[in-house]
Amino acid sequence: MKSLRNVITWTFGLVIVSVVVIAGSFFLFSILNEYKPAAVEQVALEDVTSINISSSGKFSLVTWNIGYGGLGKEMDFFYDGGKRVRPDKQYFELTMTAIADILGKFDSLDFILLQEVDKRANRSYYLDEIDYIKARLPLYCSSFTTNYNCRFVPVPVTQPMGSVTSGLATFSKDMPAVVTRNGFDRHFPWPDRLFYMKRCFMVSRYPLPDGHQLVVINIHNSAFDTGGVLRKREMELIQQFMVAEYMSGNFLVAGGDWNANPPGFDPLHIVTDDPVKKDDFTDLQTFFPGWEFVYDPEYPTNRDVGEAYRQGVTPVTIIDFFLVSPNIKVLEVKTLPTGFEHSDHQPVYLKIALHPSG
Repeated sequence: MKSLRNVITWTFGLVIVSVVVIAGSFFLFSILNEYKPAAVEQVALEDVTSINISSSGKFSLVTWNIGYGGLGKEMDFFYDGGKRVRPDKQYFELTMTAIADILGKFDSLDFILLQEVDKRANRSYYLDEIDYIKARLPLYCSSFTTNYNCRFVPVPVTQPMGSVTSGLATFSKDMPAVVTRNGFDRHFPWPDRLFYMKRCFMVSRYPLPDGHQLVVINIHNSAFDTGGVLRKREMELIQQFMVAEYMSGNFLVAGGDWNANPPGFDPLHIVTDDPVKKDDFTDLQTFFPGWEFVYDPEYPTNRDVGEAYRQGVTPVTIIDFFLVSPNIKVLEVKTLPTGFEHSDHQPVYLKIALHPSG
């Protein structure tokens, strides 16, 4: 009896030691492989064409968070209270094909800004989505920068997200002079930061005939940010950058997923009969007095992913929009309704004109 008790005790102790060793080894592996980008990094470009920037001073853009092709209307997501990380492969392939086909129809636009684009991530079946999309946009220059790079995300425990490489992609008809990744200086505290995104904004510079630049900024700010602590700091850094560029005479347009409601957002203006949620984050206009946040007030751009989308039941909101400097005139803005069929976000279209006297 005593011998059996000793065996059980020894076995239990061995299991505990093994668990500690495995967990310790995993954390050491994660620490050694933590993604640590520099504050500013130059982004590689693929030049497919050499079309000069429009001499008319008018430009068209679209922004769309494509949800890595894994957040179509039938999906829920564990970070938002759902259970799943990725759909089955067949559904993913159908969704990603539909996204690429829609983007291919945007081929008359000057700029296409995308967020949550994966490059060989486990959640998207290791598809290089940049190459997949480029096949639909053969006449565009493309650039990609990483904001999520983790060798292994261990949650949820029953179906770990696994390896992730994902980020921002900008497609343009003209070749930018330079593209940079501008990183934020605050992230989730350790050890969470080992497995979360390292947010940034991507800056593409296009020389203008007058010697100044059109600066196009691709945005994807923090989510899951209680109290808006990270978003506030992100807005401070975006403000510092954009105001300095404007003061030097450049023209600026920033678009993407801000994970915050635009100034003046009113849930009563949404016409889709969905329940609408409103974020209590600090009014973004306080960061940019005299600048214009541009959005379509009638249509939501984002839906909750705690469950599959059900029109009239699933909460929606507006968090995808544009910001333009005072020397830019807005000609048109509209959300392009997709019924959240292929992503938990809907694309937003913008047409602008440069207005030097602004």
